[in-house]
Amino acid sequence: MLGTDLVNLLKSRKDSLDPNPEVIEAPHEALDVTLEDNVTAFIATHTPNIIVNCAAFTNVDKCETEREAAFNVNALGPKYIAAAAKECGARLIQISTDFVFNGNSDRPYAEEDQTNPLSEYGRTKLEGERNIQNHCNSYLIVRTSWLFGHNGINFAAKMLELAEHNKELSIVTDEIGSPTYTPDLARALWTLIKQECEGVINVSNNGSCSRYEWAEYIFKTMGINIKINPIKSSEYKRPAKVPLNSTLNCQKFATITGMQMRPWEEAVESYLKKQK
Repeated sequence: MLGTDLVNLLKSRKDSLDPNPEVIEAPHEALDVTLEDNVTAFIATHTPNIIVNCAAFTNVDKCETEREAAFNVNALGPKYIAAAAKECGARLIQISTDFVFNGNSDRPYAEEDQTNPLSEYGRTKLEGERNIQNHCNSYLIVRTSWLFGHNGINFAAKMLELAEHNKELSIVTDEIGSPTYTPDLARALWTLIKQECEGVINVSNNGSCSRYEWAEYIFKTMGINIKINPIKSSEYKRPAKVPLNSTLNCQKFATITGMQMRPWEEAVESYLKKQK
């Protein structure tokens, strides 16, 4: 989902440090990040100066039952990429997640806040962060939240699908986060790449809402008449524990880049307009 938008954006850009940038796509069919030899050979062959790792096992519930696969993709993959990036002198940009936090804070999470993931997804993504920090000389870790876009499974698409076959839905009211539109995130990543930012930086669309409020906004915007029943996350049984507060403090991003992410409502409207 993010990878597709980022590749499309980079291919259309003419204002890069290189006037004719070469964008090398590495879909799963071409590169399995869980195979160290493949990662090493691919990166050594192409010798990139910037690598963006969008590969991840993002099905939070499946991570609980397919732990080895989740660890291989989310933790070992970044380790292999980091080592290969160091070998060829490339800068590595890693996409991480709000799920590295436990969600108990009463304020948005800043980059330096204590991590304490609740789920296997969060734990493996955090291990991926640490592997990069330990094996790469030049890196940027971008933590983001609640991604939605046109090229993958996401909450917004699921709501539209469910509305076609149901007259009412039950949606949790106590999970709070910032819906982040992948085309917007791709543009933010490009800005960070051009400014050669390093370290850990939070990026999400501006503002926050509950899952219930997000669904309500989608249906209202689309003119869909459906009943939504508010429930607590404790009433919604799922294999993984998720943070109740997933909001990220993105002031560091705004200060460094001078760029403000647009409100999540505007991003959702853009998504829905294109979906139509």
